[in-house]
Amino acid sequence: MTILANIKCREERSSLRDAPAARLWAAVAGFALCAAFSAQNGFSQTNSSVGNSPVKATISRATGSGSTLALQVSSTTNVPSEMGGAFMHGSKCDGEGNLYIRKFAADRPLLGPVVKIDAELKRTALFDPAAFSHLTLDRADAFVPDPEGGVYQVAESGVVKPRTYVLHFSPDGSPASSVLLDADFEVYTFAAFADGRILVSGVRRDVENKNDRGQNLTAVFSADGRELAPLSFAGPKGSGKAGGKAKMQNEESKPSPLLDLAEAEAGEDGNLYVMRASSPAQVYVIAPSGEIVKTLEIRAPMLDAVPGGFHVSRNQLAISFWKEDGERQAVVVVDAQTGRKIRSYTDATGVGTSFACFEANEGVFTFLKLGENNELEVVRAEAQ
Repeated sequence: MTILANIKCREERSSLRDAPAARLWAAVAGFALCAAFSAQNGFSQTNSSVGNSPVKATISRATGSGSTLALQVSSTTNVPSEMGGAFMHGSKCDGEGNLYIRKFAADRPLLGPVVKIDAELKRTALFDPAAFSHLTLDRADAFVPDPEGGVYQVAESGVVKPRTYVLHFSPDGSPASSVLLDADFEVYTFAAFADGRILVSGVRRDVENKNDRGQNLTAVFSADGRELAPLSFAGPKGSGKAGGKAKMQNEESKPSPLLDLAEAEAGEDGNLYVMRASSPAQVYVIAPSGEIVKTLEIRAPMLDAVPGGFHVSRNQLAISFWKEDGERQAVVVVDAQTGRKIRSYTDATGVGTSFACFEANEGVFTFLKLGENNELEVVRAEAQ
């Protein structure tokens, strides 16, 4: 079995609009989901705003040459407990060195579990959305570790009128609680503020109309599921390019919307850092109130490269970029406050296919890949 989720995978529009029983956002070697979208299939949107108030957000671009280095593999370790199992895009780490990996389940590809791997690369917990059997879930997507060692995960039940839940798992993997969100759209990814508020992103569309590509939506919700502040974002540069002469588009050729929230992580300042997978990459800094306080623009060190993995550590952001031609990968590290480029790693192709973790103080990057015998490999890399 090949890797089913990969930071350079792209959205398959047909699987989204044609699936009768579930809304898949990508299909890579089967049923894998992916939240990294190609900028060529972008969707222009309205000017950034929070509710009806204008956004007074500054836009910072990654400037300064920084240093250009190569990543060198410092260790490659197999994880015996995950032998023979593929994994999904969007791995996470916590402050204790634990690694959280969303697995692919062949018998229920939209409801795969999340496994917790400790610093010694041993599985310590399994967070399975199927354990919330009373909710009759059809799909589970993005997740975030909680400070106590458990996991929050967004999930849905129903197709035509989906009900969206935020699941909470205890550190041992048992179900703790669930909250029904007052959301009338399909939610695909989310992130949590330190105060318990939730930022979710998804699409509203008529699932019975194959020509309805949908409208993307993002909003802040309270911890008990009430919508507090809707957000909208300006169309990113580099998206929605037609190329050549303009053409009349029929319903079949119109692009699907680009998700507002492709990747998101909490910063030490209490804000969420939300990346849209446009080119150049745009990172929105969002306060718990829903205000977009800053927008960072990070350019790839290679032409035609698109962003994939994204992680926040201390006061730094690390974004991996992929270029399909030759399958080349690069990683850019910038200052989280200014967007100033600190350094870039232009020779990062051989370290792994999924960017899982970044530790700014140690200068260590963690990647995942499947080995020759279909075994999960955790790869640590440092500057050469």
